[in-house]
Amino acid sequence: MSIVTININGMDYNLRGRESEEYLLQVAKYVDEKVKDIMSNNRKLSSTAGATLVAINIADELYKADIEIENLLKKNASLEERNITLKERIKEIREEYESNDELSKMVEVLKSENLTLREELENYFDEVETLKDSNKILKNKEEDYIEKFTKINEECKLLEESYKKCKDEKDTLKARNKEIKFQLQNLKYKVLDLEKKLIDSQVNLATERRKGNALLK
Repeated sequence: MSIVTININGMDYNLRGRESEEYLLQVAKYVDEKVKDIMSNNRKLSSTAGATLVAINIADELYKADIEIENLLKKNASLEERNITLKERIKEIREEYESNDELSKMVEVLKSENLTLREELENYFDEVETLKDSNKILKNKEEDYIEKFTKINEECKLLEESYKKCKDEKDTLKARNKEIKFQLQNLKYKVLDLEKKLIDSQVNLATERRKGNALLK
């Protein structure tokens, strides 16, 4: 435990804490500056009144910081949910395109990026717990994650469009194949009909020849 002598508004105090001596001195300096600022703006204030106003101001700053941290935690939870949704969507896309090598490779890339992003999100959550007073850093990280999520969403949309295009082409080929089969079937029937007519013609021709040839009677 550290023990240091601090000076606040001209008065010395012995301060004890588990933190380092440097940290305790910085806290005391911050409070001293707050007291002097308030006392200089209103010289009629007593030391007690000044200390009370300082305590209220510091409590207000702490309360606002706690609210900001709580909002960041909620945003982080929302990002986590979006990450899970994207992971499930990527899994569905991978299953839909598993027969297509090129698209399967793209899905694997997205899966790898998603895994990396999840690890970054976990690290981000740890940083939220340990860096509660670094709101600016957390905000920058949040923007980076949103940008990455947006990029993955765009890639997912491109995959969906590619899948739709492949499906449309497949349906077109299927319809064309059906039409060709139908045409082949009709040609088959026509060939059979022509063969029958040919046979009938040959029979009739043979009959006529027999009628015209007396020797064949």
